Amino acid sequence: MDKELDIEISRVIKAPRDIVWQAWRDPANLVQWWAPKPVVTESIKHEFYTGGGFGTLMRMEDGSEFASEGCFLQVVENEKIIFSDALSSGWRPNASPFMTAIITLEDHPEGTAYSAQVLHNSVEARQRHLDMGFFDGWGTVFEQLDSFVQQLKN
Repeated sequence: MDKELDIEISRVIKAPRDIVWQAWRDPANLVQWWAPKPVVTESIKHEFYTGGGFGTLMRMEDGSEFASEGCFLQVVENEKIIFSDALSSGWRPNASPFMTAIITLEDHPEGTAYSAQVLHNSVEARQRHLDMGFFDGWGTVFEQLDSFVQQLKN
């Protein structure tokens, strides 16, 4: 990890890894927890395999929208997901890359140790992400993910 370019956040999700994986694998599940509420997420593309495309449209409370398109660089069942907006599906370069995220899932006595390492291409990009409220936003998403997977367990 490069402390000048990267940000890391982790939590324990109180569910086994395979349940957390279900929350990622199915786009109908993903949109339930992906962005801090009241933001509404629509899955545009969810080709959940290495090299597959990834796209979301997030509708903000004020009616504005934020679209994001990327590529799954690596998908290892129940262990790791690496995605980036530097590429879209089929490894095609995107015009304005911002980040690459490495999600890891590990067994934990209380469930799943879930961590996200987010890599940026510049100090400015990292700072912009922090200024956007990275820790509050991703922290809220972790809480939403934990709450959502409790429903999947039942």
